This record gives sequence, structure tokens and C-alpha cells, in this order.
Amino acid sequence: MGKTKTTGSRTLDHVDPAVPEEAAQQPALIAVFPTCTGLPVPAAFAPAGRKWFAARGVRDREISTSHCHFRERDGVRTVRDVGSRNGTWLDGRRLERNEDAPLVDRAVLRVGRTVFVYRARLEGGLAPSPPLGELVAPFGLREVTVAIEAAVRRRVDTLLIEGETGTGKELLARHVAQELGRSQRFVPVNVAGVAAGVFESQLFGHVAGAFSDARSAARGVIIAHDGGTVFLDEIGELPRELQPKLLRLIENREVLPVGAERPSDVDILLVAATNRDLDVLVSGGDFRRDLHARLAVNRVWLPSLSERREDILAIANALAPRYGVVLDAERTEVEAIERLLLQAWPANVRGLMAVLAGLAAVDREPGLRRWALEKAVGSDRPSEPESEPTELTRDSVQAALDAEGGNETRAAQRLGVSRGKLRRFLQKG
Repeated sequence: MGKTKTTGSRTLDHVDPAVPEEAAQQPALIAVFPTCTGLPVPAAFAPAGRKWFAARGVRDREISTSHCHFRERDGVRTVRDVGSRNGTWLDGRRLERNEDAPLVDRAVLRVGRTVFVYRARLEGGLAPSPPLGELVAPFGLREVTVAIEAAVRRRVDTLLIEGETGTGKELLARHVAQELGRSQRFVPVNVAGVAAGVFESQLFGHVAGAFSDARSAARGVIIAHDGGTVFLDEIGELPRELQPKLLRLIENREVLPVGAERPSDVDILLVAATNRDLDVLVSGGDFRRDLHARLAVNRVWLPSLSERREDILAIANALAPRYGVVLDAERTEVEAIERLLLQAWPANVRGLMAVLAGLAAVDREPGLRRWALEKAVGSDRPSEPESEPTELTRDSVQAALDAEGGNETRAAQRLGVSRGKLRRFLQKG
């Protein structure tokens, strides 16, 4: 019971600090082939068969009348085949009859000719979500969507996007620019691709005579895109001697061209992106702590394909026409879909694009066949499923951070999770 306080002649009940409600989450089976929809996990020990799935939008004649059932014990959910004709497959392996196999987050489950991805905690409803700009994301970017919507409401002028290479950071930056009405003047700058000696003048401009080759003045990228958006990719590669100038831009919205005596005011949306761990760079002295703090005020983690396995086929369907590939469901082998989802995808969407290009070269027929996918994938092998689900708690996360001196990358490795998963846990507070 909270304490009481007196005001005038009345005594009021103390109101304890409010705790925000977490977004609704639920375990779910995400059907990714041949249809795309979400289903609740069947009740424990209630046989899930053809009628159960059909009543929820998944009509599959290869599902048996009584096919499988699910249960949960001590926090671990399992699936069991109960004698189905075509079997129940988990991460590419057919289950033995009456075998209880643990379901870990993002496990690939095949029932009949339908392929599901199991999500232990799906945020939001069971219906697919619309694209996030040009990012196809029926289920896997809902936390990103919430973060971007909040940033747009606040009318932010600085945003940091973190994520592995090939996850679509520039596409997300363009979407944010569009939402904030700053997309008409959008310029991407690859920080790692510009020589350090010319970077300052290219970004901030210079006056005539500022250096030997400066015969005339140049406005620089920032001033030239006043009113628009500047996307600084690979911000972790920014030379340390230039970082104070970027900090000045963020704090004061002004730039000082090389050789100039007075700064120029600018109004831009600055979106920085990195596939490196800035916390590690700060610890090593390669990135300024004050600059990192300013960038991290509005921070979004873009998950890898392995973290949004339920979106992979939808992304492939969206990209396939670019390569003349027709992923006709009727002519697609369900084993090929399993193989596609179980792929490790270290290059993320870029890797998926390379595979689609490879498919176009080896198989011109509509549909997707496993032999063709194996050729297109080459030496890359499927990812190994996790042995057991990893649940984060405040105590375990704090202990890992303490043990690693606050280094999030090493703490994530200690916990056995991706840095993205740890980052999202920390952002939820």
C-alpha cells in the first residue's frame, strides 16, 4: 500500500510510479508457404489436423485428420507427430511418431505441404503487416515499425540505424525521410568509401583558397541538401578527427566549411547507419563517447534475416521479378522452401538476391526446386538450429554486462544471443 500525503485538510493516497504496459505478445505459428498468415498455437494435447488448420485459413489436403499436437512443460513448448500420413518435420528432420520435439523460437515446422515458422513471442496480431516503405515485413519488423512511428511523431532530426550488412538500412532511412517529408533531397554517403583527406571538404564544403586545389568554393553535401536528408552509411568508419565537426552539426545544426571563419546554419535530417558495434569502438577509443551519446538518443536495430525467418519467402517473392524468377507455389517443392528458410544468410538480403540471380541461371522453369536451390546456394550450408531457447532476464543480462565491462557484443556472446536481441531487450527497459 502506498504512503499517504496531506494537502490542506485532505489526505490523499500516494500513487506509485506508473509502469507502462508491454506490447501484447503471443506464441504463434506463422504460415509462410503456400499462404502467408499467422495462427495461434493449438491448445495442449488437442490434436491439430486438417479441419483445425482449415478453420484458420490453411487448407492443405496433405495434412492428416489427426496430425500433431503441442504441449508446454516447464516453459518449453514441444510438438509431437501423432501418426500422420505425411509426417511432421522440424528444421528439416522428420519426427518419429510420438516423439516430443522442443520448439525453439524461429524453428521451421512442416505440416503436410505447409511450412510454418514458430515464434515464441510474436508482437502484434496474426494478420500480415504492410511493407515498411520498400522493406517487405509481414511479421518480422514490428518492433522497428513501432520505433520508427515514435521517431516520426517526435519529428526527430537525428537517427541511428544499426544492423548487419545487407539488412536494408538505407531503405529504412529513405522510409523515415519520406515519413518526415524530407525525401525529395536525399543523399547517401558511404563514409568508408571516401578518402579521409577529402572527406571534410566533401561533407562540410570549403571556401576558395582553403587548400592548394580549392580554386573555387564548394558547398559540400550537408549544405547542398539543406532541408533534406543526409544518410551517412558506415558511420563507424568516420575518422576521429572529423567526429567533432559531426557532433557540432548534431548539436547546433551548423557546419563550418574548410577555411571558413563563420559556420553556416542548416536544417537536415541526419540518419547514420553502422554494421559495427559503436560501443566497442567507444571503448577502444576509435569513436567519441559524446558523439555516440548524441547519435544513440534515437536508435533503431534492424534485424538480420536469421532473426526474421518468417519474412524470407515474402521478401524472395517481392525480389524474384527483378531476376525473371517465378516462384509459382503450385510448382514449388516444399523441401526447397524448408531449405530456403534454414539457410544462414550471412549477407542477409544481398545474399538472397544473389541466390535468386543464381536460380535464374540454372532453372528457367516456374517454381522452386531443391536441386536448383542447392546449386544457387553453393557451398553455404543451412544454419544450425539452437539447442534450446534463450530467455533473457534482467538479472542474467546485468550479470553478463557486468562480467564484460558493459560491452554489449561480448555480453550477447556470453548469453548466447545476437547483439540485436540483447539490444532490443535493453531498449524495452
